[in-house]
Amino acid sequence: MDVAATYLNTLEKKKNQLIFNSLADAILIETQNRLVEYANTSFCTLFKVKTSPEEMVGTDCKQSTHASSFLFKNPSKFIYRLDEIIEASLPVKDEELLLRDGRTMLRDYFPIIINNALTGHLWVYRQNVPATQIHFAQQKEKLNLFEHVLNNIDTGIAIFTPEQRYIFINKTALPSKDKRSFITGKTDIEYCTYYNLDKTLAEIQQTFFQQALTEKKEVRFEETVVNKKGKELYRQVIFYPVLSEEKEVEVVIRYVLDITLLKENEQQLQQTIHHYNSILNKLNDIVLLADDTLKVDFINDAWKQLFAAVEGDNEANIFSHISLKKYEFYKQAFAVLDGSVNKADGKIDLLQKDGSKKWFKYSIGTGLSNKKNDKGIVTILNDITKEMHLEENLLEVVKREKELNDIKSAFVNMVSHELRTPLAVISSGAELIQMMLNAGRPKEEIGVYAAQILSEVDRMTSFMNDLLMVSKIEAGKIDFNPEPTSLTASITELASKTYSPWKDGRTLTVTAKGDERLVHVDTKMTRHILQNLIDNAFKYSTNTEAPKLRVRYSKTFATISVIDNGIGIHNDDIVKLFASFSRGRNVANIAGTGMGLVVVKYFVNHHKGIVAIKSKLGSGTIFSVKIPY
Repeated sequence: MDVAATYLNTLEKKKNQLIFNSLADAILIETQNRLVEYANTSFCTLFKVKTSPEEMVGTDCKQSTHASSFLFKNPSKFIYRLDEIIEASLPVKDEELLLRDGRTMLRDYFPIIINNALTGHLWVYRQNVPATQIHFAQQKEKLNLFEHVLNNIDTGIAIFTPEQRYIFINKTALPSKDKRSFITGKTDIEYCTYYNLDKTLAEIQQTFFQQALTEKKEVRFEETVVNKKGKELYRQVIFYPVLSEEKEVEVVIRYVLDITLLKENEQQLQQTIHHYNSILNKLNDIVLLADDTLKVDFINDAWKQLFAAVEGDNEANIFSHISLKKYEFYKQAFAVLDGSVNKADGKIDLLQKDGSKKWFKYSIGTGLSNKKNDKGIVTILNDITKEMHLEENLLEVVKREKELNDIKSAFVNMVSHELRTPLAVISSGAELIQMMLNAGRPKEEIGVYAAQILSEVDRMTSFMNDLLMVSKIEAGKIDFNPEPTSLTASITELASKTYSPWKDGRTLTVTAKGDERLVHVDTKMTRHILQNLIDNAFKYSTNTEAPKLRVRYSKTFATISVIDNGIGIHNDDIVKLFASFSRGRNVANIAGTGMGLVVVKYFVNHHKGIVAIKSKLGSGTIFSVKIPY
């Protein structure tokens, strides 16, 4: 309610105009945003305003202030001081102003506060004359005016001495005229004693009054009273000390505001919030509300059932619930907060109490914070763990299907090469032998073709053995029988029987380092590992220095390294070498099935060992097998 409406609704307009216009003091009433609500004739005369008081209503005081400021000796100071008073919104009494013609003027200011809100400004200007020359009637009229104004404000107002004795109390606070007359000069305790009333509220107010008096600042508190109908009423009581220029308390003003409706609305709001929270807590989806700093306002029970509790769940930051490592989630959350997007969706994985992972589809939208009317976010997490597992399984099936197709293609190509070529050699060799026999050629000539046939048969046999070995491995039919073994002795024996020399005339060099220890290995598996790696070293390093084999005994491992100076392996092919039918891209026409290293890897794993490859194209390869003791 603005100041003008208050006056016009509570006072007779003509009567008030007569009262104001009969005063010698200049009166100006402004709205909160400084528009003229009322000015009396004395004000227009004093400030040399050419328009009538009625014509001033609704005009902007800020503009007229600049025009009037030149009546004073220091215009800029006059304007600055006005702004300073309005900003403080505290009563000002008998402030002296120096006019340009040498005279002085006194100014009073009273902030008009209704329902705990500043609604306007009351200014009183008067000439500074000796107190003995002030007419008693004027003072009386002025006092009556302020009492009349205060008595028609619907807020309980009282003014006390520093001893908490009543100077004034308005009709709203105490409707009975007789009781208002009686209470003047007395305390609340004395009033309650005289009328035989409960002193509890009076004693509580006395405590807060003393606090305001001691601290010299406004004190607020709430109290509950019961009216004649038995209904509880809620009131906010404000004690406001008015200080002198020496910073001493001159009087204390008490405002009593009826906040019953506000309290009832708050209680209804809390009931509504509780109702909706109950609904949200019954949902299977996780609901999380946070303010603009991502501090959690609410998080429902669905979260608490799945995830570890966080101290102060409904007070903690979202960071305490969802890791900052979930960069995409927070990127989208801040995009919603800053208004870049209205809504954001995505997927996120979170760890449950038992350490297992759950997948959620999240939706982030804008909302209001529960605790303040600021922008926040609402996040809903929908459990899609089953769907993700199905999707992962489907992707795994598709991946496996692709791998099987690749293996099938590689197998077909391999069989085509490894079987068709030997069969062609055998077929042509047999025909030549038949022709040579018919022609009566000597056995020596026939023997060359017979040897080729035997070699290709051995190649096919080796291929079929590799296939059979892989089949047994995949069926889990390979027995593992480790026993203490001297690797150095086994390797030396194998080298002397098979690789001294190899079929191309080169001889394998074997060296050992460290203190030899017996190693628990399956001798058949170990022999297969060694033969495969050594054969490959010779096969892929023709026309170079013979391969070397080194055995090194450390504290925890026995390491076997097969070193060649051959064609090397491309970096991209190294990771694929242990897959079935996979071979390096640079093997050209060198015979091989692509299954030997699959068997090597399987046998090394049985020994809980490690296979490592170090290679450079055109510069050779080192295969190292580490077997723990």
